[in-house]
Amino acid sequence: MTNDYEVIVIGAGPAGSRAAYKLAALGRKVAVFEKHEDAGGKLCCTGIIGRECFEVFEIPRSCVLQEARSAKLFAPNGEFLRVSKPDPQAYVTDRGALDRALARRAREAGADYRFGTEVTHILPSSEGVEVRTRPEGAPHTAAAVVIASGFGSKLPERAGLGSIRNFIMGAQTEVGTCNIPEVEVYFGRRIAPGFFAWLVPVSEGRARLGLFARETPGKYLQELMERLAREGKIIPSKTPPKFGGIPLRPLRRTYGERVLVIGDAAGQVKPTTGGGIYYGMLAADIAAETLHQALAEEDLSTAGLSRYEKRWKQLLGRELRIDAFARMLFNRLSDRQLNTLFGIAQETALHEAVMASAYRSFDWHGELVLDALKRLGPWRALFAKYLPAYILNSLKSRRP
Repeated sequence: MTNDYEVIVIGAGPAGSRAAYKLAALGRKVAVFEKHEDAGGKLCCTGIIGRECFEVFEIPRSCVLQEARSAKLFAPNGEFLRVSKPDPQAYVTDRGALDRALARRAREAGADYRFGTEVTHILPSSEGVEVRTRPEGAPHTAAAVVIASGFGSKLPERAGLGSIRNFIMGAQTEVGTCNIPEVEVYFGRRIAPGFFAWLVPVSEGRARLGLFARETPGKYLQELMERLAREGKIIPSKTPPKFGGIPLRPLRRTYGERVLVIGDAAGQVKPTTGGGIYYGMLAADIAAETLHQALAEEDLSTAGLSRYEKRWKQLLGRELRIDAFARMLFNRLSDRQLNTLFGIAQETALHEAVMASAYRSFDWHGELVLDALKRLGPWRALFAKYLPAYILNSLKSRRP
């Protein structure tokens, strides 16, 4: 059987388009199937990427709306800490423009894009993978498939790779603002139980307001919007909010016979912030390199493609474990405990010391988490019983 393509990528988000670009640049015949009519359709995303992501993947400056050098973190009682650095630590992007730019880059490298084409089934066989789509037409075939269709896609489960049960919901809208010069982050069980809310300026007088919650995020967002309006910070939006799911744990398995899963569909997302653009694109590079080698060796078996998961877990696994622990710990804190921690940080300038330390970057929160725990000293007893062995061992080997 002669396949239509060597690789079909399902989904034209950052991870999917990055995989397509990398494969096309390596000389592979690749196509991207996207259910929306263009890249960047129907997004619920703050669009914040770290400086490292911006530089490593050469994100076009035209996609950047704002640079972020500082942020205010608000405790449940209204007290706040301000963290800052002289250079930009993150960039607020136009996610639609970013997705379109990455798709354009992949197309220029030789990737074929089929918009308005929803993949419903993937059927691996010894000769290739049959891809069925909606609207119905003749099935397409490829030697391998990359699933990059985002969180909530049924394709990984249909491929026998399981599903992600641990997730949260995000809600976001755009509001008018009254002199909000920097990112603001809000904590508290009445605001976003166990998680946080954000107000992110995107232009003069406009900002993205959103939050994460296990249940009813729209209700919490409406309440927060009304509160900030009373405080004179924002002008409420009349536009209905957008909603989206965020995985908190990786997929049980991200590879199978002739199939790899990347990005949000694989759960390659920071449990601390819900950000997945950078990790998804890093995994996309690994997936493309794995498939390029597997195609050359004519070994697209489950065992042959298992090297993909081994490599991405070597890169991201420890980080995701530490971030998951930090998320679990944060979920256990009451508002009173959060207020106490904010007070400790204020009195000891803990936040300033952590920001001045040499942790990797905005994109790698594990080092920041370990630094903060180490510097808490005796106050760490507040939650020491929750610290797993790998965290305790890391703390013993670190100096504040």
